[in-house]
Amino acid sequence: MTRSSTLSTRFLLLLITFVVALPAAGVIIYSGIQFRNAMIDDAGKETLRVTERIGAEQRNLMVAAEQLMTSLAQLPEVKARDAARVEPILKELRKLNPMYGNIIVADRQGRVWATAMPMRQQLITSDRRFFKAALASGRLSSGEYVVSRITTRPIFNLGYPLKDEKGAVVGVISVTLNIENYRSLLQQMHLPVGTSFVILDHKGVILARGIDPEHYLGKHYPADAFKKLQEGPDRGTHIRGGLQGDKRIISYLKLWLPGENTPYMYVTAGIPIEAATRNADRSLAYSMTLLSSFLLLACLAAIFIGKRCLGDRIKILEEASRRLADGETGMKVSDLVHGGELGGLARTFDAMAEQLRAREDALARSETFKNTIIETEPECVKLLDSEGRLQMMNRAGLNMIDADSLAQVEGQCVFDLITPEFKEAFKELTRSVFRGIPGNLVFQTSGLKGRRVWLDTHAVPFRNDRGEIVSLLGITRDITEQMKSEEQRQETLLLFESLLQYSPMGIRIFDGESGKCILLNQATADIAGGDVEQMQQQNFRLLQSWRESGLLEAAETVLGDGIARVHEVELHTSFGKDIAMSYVLSRLMIKGKKHLLVVGRDVTDERRLTEDKKRMEAQMLHVQKLESLGVLAGGIAHDFNNILMAIMGNAELALLRLTQESPVRGNLQNIEKSSQRAADLAQQMLAYSGKGSFLIEEVNVNALVEEMRHMLDVSISKKVEMHLELAEDLPLVEVDATQIRQVVMNLVINASEAIGDKNGVISIKTGARRCDAVTLSQLWLNDRLQEGLYVYLEVSDNGCGMAPETVAKIFDPFFTTKFTGRGLGMAAVLGIVRGHNGTIEVRSKPGEGSSFTVFIPAVSGDARPQPQAQEALPAPTGTGTVLLVDDEETIRSLGTEMLETLGYQVLTAEDGAAAIEIFQRQKDDITCVILDLTMPHMDGEQALRVLRSLDPGVQVLLSSGFSEQEITQRFTGWGLTGFIQKPYRLTDLSRKLQLVHKKLRAEN
Repeated sequence: MTRSSTLSTRFLLLLITFVVALPAAGVIIYSGIQFRNAMIDDAGKETLRVTERIGAEQRNLMVAAEQLMTSLAQLPEVKARDAARVEPILKELRKLNPMYGNIIVADRQGRVWATAMPMRQQLITSDRRFFKAALASGRLSSGEYVVSRITTRPIFNLGYPLKDEKGAVVGVISVTLNIENYRSLLQQMHLPVGTSFVILDHKGVILARGIDPEHYLGKHYPADAFKKLQEGPDRGTHIRGGLQGDKRIISYLKLWLPGENTPYMYVTAGIPIEAATRNADRSLAYSMTLLSSFLLLACLAAIFIGKRCLGDRIKILEEASRRLADGETGMKVSDLVHGGELGGLARTFDAMAEQLRAREDALARSETFKNTIIETEPECVKLLDSEGRLQMMNRAGLNMIDADSLAQVEGQCVFDLITPEFKEAFKELTRSVFRGIPGNLVFQTSGLKGRRVWLDTHAVPFRNDRGEIVSLLGITRDITEQMKSEEQRQETLLLFESLLQYSPMGIRIFDGESGKCILLNQATADIAGGDVEQMQQQNFRLLQSWRESGLLEAAETVLGDGIARVHEVELHTSFGKDIAMSYVLSRLMIKGKKHLLVVGRDVTDERRLTEDKKRMEAQMLHVQKLESLGVLAGGIAHDFNNILMAIMGNAELALLRLTQESPVRGNLQNIEKSSQRAADLAQQMLAYSGKGSFLIEEVNVNALVEEMRHMLDVSISKKVEMHLELAEDLPLVEVDATQIRQVVMNLVINASEAIGDKNGVISIKTGARRCDAVTLSQLWLNDRLQEGLYVYLEVSDNGCGMAPETVAKIFDPFFTTKFTGRGLGMAAVLGIVRGHNGTIEVRSKPGEGSSFTVFIPAVSGDARPQPQAQEALPAPTGTGTVLLVDDEETIRSLGTEMLETLGYQVLTAEDGAAAIEIFQRQKDDITCVILDLTMPHMDGEQALRVLRSLDPGVQVLLSSGFSEQEITQRFTGWGLTGFIQKPYRLTDLSRKLQLVHKKLRAEN
């Protein structure tokens, strides 16, 4: 029974009266609060309007002041510093503009030489903020609160730079503003009593105040309040304490000057809370007084009505109910109480007495009916005592345990019929029921004839008339067939779960109507890069990745027509993973509802392998093309060197035989110079083919870059900065330092040209990296590279970058992106790198710059000895017989003449076979054999092998247009005397032959 039901009727009436009045009080209070808040909002708008009005006036004043100072700066008198003519102008301007307190002009040192108001002494403004800011920024600048040295009153200044004809700042024009004039705005705007404003400088010093300004000018605004102004937006409204300690609605506005980092002025306006809400507070007090008077009258009326109309009549009913309870069922309560609801209650008492008499008859009939229901119930109904002994069981229960009658099992313990694994659970259920806790249990039992059945029982306490628990009432169903079906379903479900769990493919099922995910496996989450719980919450119609890839459209089509489809897409998943997927979409009908089955397979690796295969095939084709072009370039250079040798050799011999006074010497020298330039071009072609002439030595790439730093700085644009990032303890490399310098120079110059006339950065970075087969497979020309440690040199820029089709052609000979040029620069770079068994990595995107990384094998094992400087050779003379072998008639003719000039006897042969025949006849007379490497019929390699077999001590000089490095590596261990590269000069030939003589003397 609740506490309210024990209260008296009169008290309840009073309570109802108060409850009825409560909404009215709430409405009054709520309306009053809303009215008060509206008044506060209106006050906030008023204060914001004041700040906006002052701000607008101040902005107009600043614009006018800037225009005034700009005009003054252009006056010839000001530029000429004619104080006598300038000061009358300033005074007249001050009279015309009462907002200006003063106008002054100062030189660059801050000395004031002209003012609108007379000075008592020389003024210096160099320490003022507006002056320093105007000099520093070259534009309009603001000052701060100061006391004028002329008027001795607080002022606020603006400064504007005074510039000469060249644009240099030679002084500052300053205007002093009268901030106090804003006080007249308060009278014009008709604001509530107590409304005021405050104007602050950038430090929070008070410049002006609408009320009682004398006590606040020059003082600092409260620190906490000013900090909130600084950190807040440019305008705002809040409620806080004012300068005089009263609570106010305050709005503020920040004023800025272009180019300054902080506001030059803060404007605040405030209205006292008390003034803003005075009318609302009065209205609320009046309404509450009126409501209290009405409530008092209502309470008095409730007390009177409660006693006369309810209390007395209820006492009559109480007496009648006691008599009825004592058994006086024949009395008529309605005769004692008439009319109204209480009269109706009296008639109810009479009806209740009649029902009591009829109920006794119905109880007997109900008992018979209950027994009939229990016996015909298809489920088992039983009663057990606390020990589990059977007290009652209907026919359905007896059939479940194979009993013929209740007498056969009455009094027996049912625990003995339950299988052992469920016996303890049934006992616990029995104990719980006798503690008043109902429960359910699914268990297996064995009937009297051994038949096992599955039962589902619901047990509740059975109480007597006193509420005591005397038995356990159980309702039991036979679920044997259901359990068999459940086992089959569990097996099927286990098989399906195993399929989901161990399937490498992602499987998801979505509801076709709502789009929500119903089921997914772990493989789906692994592929997407998320987790199962998050993906379980997804809706395929809301997935952005499905919408962008077209998968959503395909899914809707499949749900519509039921035709399964395969869809391959590239997705950016909700978890930030980029993958390529192959999906099979099909429709499932489950209980008449459409479902979407999505089976996905990650094909990212397959696509990458396919793309890598295509890229490798394209790269191999490019490598083969470059190799073919290299062979062609090497062959052309080789033949070109033979032609150049004839030209240069004949020119050199002609110069030796001409007198110094001959006019032909100049022509021959020009032929020599042109031939040398052609030879340099041939060397570039050999460099492209990777067969150039290298002087190999161990080099520290860091030292080489540092050495070139100055040359690189002067070779690039002045707008380009060059940054070096050189790794420490960099391994050495075996390279031709001159050729590597050419590589660095070409890459840096190309980077500078890619940046152009813009500002940019070129970065040169070095380091060492151990490259495996996977890394090398992604670089240029990797067909001949070995795994191991490589030194890399990276040149990167932030220039225009290149498109992929341009990157594919940059190493092609004669390809260039410049308006003019031969296009051999990058081709030569590639040839030099290839000649050093290295490779290049190129990364570039249009608009994002380019990066070229050169990889060269690091030195392994013991360091090789550095090449020694060649000794000076004696005069070009010699003796003996030289066998000159070359397939070019011009080379044989020229070589014969050059050798004879040096004092040698000459035998010639047009190929290796002829050379072998001559050597067999005159080997005792032959001092040295000069053997061309490339010849028809029998080349130099074959001829050298036969000559070594005929005479192991034969002195052989190999001659070729290819580099000495390639020949040396190719013929290591063959016992070559030396090598001379075409085209060679007379002095080169003499030096090589003298080395042969020196070797022969050492052997003898």
